[in-house]
Amino acid sequence: IKRTIEGSLFREMLLTGAACLEKNKQAIDAMNVFPVPDGDTGTNMSMTMQRAVAEIRQVKSDSVEELASALSMGALRGARGNSGVILSQIFRGFSRALKGTKNELDARLLADALTMGTEAAYKAVMKPKEGTMLTVSRLMSDAVNKAAAKGADAYQIIDVMLQSGEAALKKTPDMLPVLKEAGVVDSGGMGLLTIYRGFKMALDGEELSENLGDLPSLEPKDEVQDAPISDINDIEFGYCTEFFIIHIVF
Repeated sequence: IKRTIEGSLFREMLLTGAACLEKNKQAIDAMNVFPVPDGDTGTNMSMTMQRAVAEIRQVKSDSVEELASALSMGALRGARGNSGVILSQIFRGFSRALKGTKNELDARLLADALTMGTEAAYKAVMKPKEGTMLTVSRLMSDAVNKAAAKGADAYQIIDVMLQSGEAALKKTPDMLPVLKEAGVVDSGGMGLLTIYRGFKMALDGEELSENLGDLPSLEPKDEVQDAPISDINDIEFGYCTEFFIIHIVF
């Protein structure tokens, strides 16, 4: 019998993923050198997730569709920084893939969620850069689609997510020289993998870890230096700009 994930467990996965990120946000902040070395990726992603958690807690049922919709809406409303915006788009894809799903998640639905999440995230970035959380999400979605096609169940899909995500994260310094120079992996990719690690903890009934443990990382240099703007894909402005567009119908 292939294992599936019921709505109540899906809720716990989302909440544990957010909590895992919150506990590890400072370590992720310390890795943040791209696109701007301002040390806030973990904090921004966690703030985004905490708003999503607030929305999830308002959902009274264990409907997978409703939980995914709350995750997407909360993340979108709470998105902070580049990493938070990309994360919100990943979960927007989740919501689209899980629309109409009531009681449980199977392997195919999980694979579709990752695929649509990755597609939404890439479309949200004007000039996608490989070696970032986009790459990590894409390689994970490729891996889980292959696993689902070979007959993996939902629990095994979560294992494949982590294994492929760790492998992808290790490759990021080879794609972005600024990461290798600083001696770190991509912070956004680390944040995403930390959330998914929380998913696995919920499945296994594990308590939250207060450190990143065996998640992949390079040995950082004595101090992560601010990367020269010239080394960061010729970025012209060293800050993030965000817009909230409100559509009012009279």
